[in-house]
Amino acid sequence: MRILHIDTERTWRGGEQQLIYLIKGLKERGHTSVVVCQPGSPLEDAVRNAGIEAAPIKMRGEFDILAAWRIGSLLRQKEYDLLHTHTSHAHSIGLLSRFFGKVKGMAVSRRVDFPINSVFKYKFFDVQYIAVSEAIKRVMIQGGVPHQKIDVVRSCIDISRLDNAPITDVRADLGISKEAVVIGNIAHMADHKGQIYLIRAAAIIRDRYPDVRLVIVGDGEMRGELENEVRKLKLDGNVIFTGFRKDVASLLSSFDIFAFPSHLEGLGTSLLDAMVMKKPIVSTTAGGIPEVVEDGVNGMLVSPKDPEALAKAIIRLIEDPDLRLKYGDAGRRIVEERFTSDKVVEGTLAVYKRILEKQ
Repeated sequence: MRILHIDTERTWRGGEQQLIYLIKGLKERGHTSVVVCQPGSPLEDAVRNAGIEAAPIKMRGEFDILAAWRIGSLLRQKEYDLLHTHTSHAHSIGLLSRFFGKVKGMAVSRRVDFPINSVFKYKFFDVQYIAVSEAIKRVMIQGGVPHQKIDVVRSCIDISRLDNAPITDVRADLGISKEAVVIGNIAHMADHKGQIYLIRAAAIIRDRYPDVRLVIVGDGEMRGELENEVRKLKLDGNVIFTGFRKDVASLLSSFDIFAFPSHLEGLGTSLLDAMVMKKPIVSTTAGGIPEVVEDGVNGMLVSPKDPEALAKAIIRLIEDPDLRLKYGDAGRRIVEERFTSDKVVEGTLAVYKRILEKQ
């Protein structure tokens, strides 16, 4: 099989890591992938480092006709079995590119549980959708997408990526003592990721446990607002912003509790990373999170946008180290059973084959 993938992201987020897992797995099974990506993006580097062909094309928005024409020319130059888009803007550009070049079938991955705004875009084209959680599938159906056009293939993780990663002393680097309890969060700083509610929860926790530290890893459009909230609540000594970092295994190893307060979430691949590293989870009931975190099994779930409930759950884990160990062990088992990269590759291949059988 020969597949042309499109991803319009200029930065590195969970969806780009999922794409790398997929194309590596496809390559191992004898299938050829070419990835259309933004020139100079982290994804372009990752694709090339994986020994897979990258096709850098500047994509300026979801209705970039020039980009669509250039992608269409790729479709004309070589015969592709499938076009697979991995972002919302890539979905639109992919549809446009089919006016300039032919392909046998098209798959669209959807990773967010935002409501469907364009029924026309999602309903009236010959496309098969791959939702990364049952929650996303429900949102799509509610938005008017026929259920038979949606398959669920949950996001995954390459366990060896973390198991084999070097571990450095991040606590020393961040000026945190070995005795302090560390709450960690790794996510893009966007409103739907809910870090502001975690910061407000940290203020509640600080009043009871002043030595607890909250480490927020990542960057994004909300960073300024989050930093202002920390200053407003006088949490400067308790909250640490690291910015974007690649040493995920080292960071996770330094955490005692992983907190993920999203109020909209497709699945949450950072949760899978934390579970591989045997970290107990405190998260919310938003989107596909309950498909990953089982309340009372590998973590605790609370209602979204509720700092008091977040603080209460985190305090319970601060006070019960044995429960933290129990949840951490259970989380690792859940990933090993349900969320390995082999499962996502095989699930995606099954969707590809069904698309081609219909042609």
